[in-house]
Amino acid sequence: MIQKIGKYQDHLHAEVLADIRVGEHGYKYRLVDGRVMPPYVTPQRYELARTIETRPGDVCYTSYPKSGSPWLANVLYLLLHGGEMPRGRTLRSCLYWLESSWPYPCARASVDAAPSPRIFKSHMPYPMAVAGGPENSPCKFVYIARNPKDVAVSYYHFESEKEWSGRYAGPWSHWLDMFLEGRVQRGDWFEHVLGWWRHRELPNLLFLTFEELLTDFAGTVDRLIRFVDLDCPPAVVARVLERSTFEAMKRNSFSDHQEIAELEGFFREGRIGSWKEEFTVAQSERFDRLYAERMAGSGLDFNFEG
Repeated sequence: MIQKIGKYQDHLHAEVLADIRVGEHGYKYRLVDGRVMPPYVTPQRYELARTIETRPGDVCYTSYPKSGSPWLANVLYLLLHGGEMPRGRTLRSCLYWLESSWPYPCARASVDAAPSPRIFKSHMPYPMAVAGGPENSPCKFVYIARNPKDVAVSYYHFESEKEWSGRYAGPWSHWLDMFLEGRVQRGDWFEHVLGWWRHRELPNLLFLTFEELLTDFAGTVDRLIRFVDLDCPPAVVARVLERSTFEAMKRNSFSDHQEIAELEGFFREGRIGSWKEEFTVAQSERFDRLYAERMAGSGLDFNFEG
């Protein structure tokens, strides 16, 4: 039986409370190495994430928040475990989110003692990557990115509703200003995504997009299988595909995140183009101008329309 985890406030301790800042509209954050981070990313946890020793069989998936990483995590776990889910456990409890002090903080000794393959989760930019990043680790890294308009809207709803994160109490228009100026948790979206994109040729880094996973699910899963170098029989692949649809994950206690009291409604829409619910025409045009400027020459583009 899966037990509910209590509210974030019940888990606060001196390490988490230290140096928390409160910005405009009550938005809570912490500065780690000069970058805006959630309160639960402490210097101690960051140090653990940076210095953990990884193995060739490990996989670390990384993203900017609200980019589809829970979906990717579900696919990765099932691929690495024959398409099967463990009884009485949840997806989050099977991952190592080292930079976070909640909801499943773990000691270095327990991570070191865990059997392979281990799956690490992170939302860090490239210079702050787990174990020093792909250039310094034998681990395989998978980065997933999503079109930034959908990210901005999804992140706004998440940070406005979830007490354990920023608890932003302002309007969408102000949030969009903060997002475009890189003043939200995890910092500048363009810097984050392009930082990983520039290293996509490394042999132990696979760069994916949420839109690819949505529009070519089977093909993208096949890319993951080849990247992680797995021997997956067709029956296992079929099981992974069936158990990793958006609707299946929302219905399944392994992947729905509902063991955490404050994550009700974690999965919103899982589609391309939800940004149109919030953006005005003027906001969209402003965003497009900045997008064209910041992405120029990168060779990276996104599907904004579906």
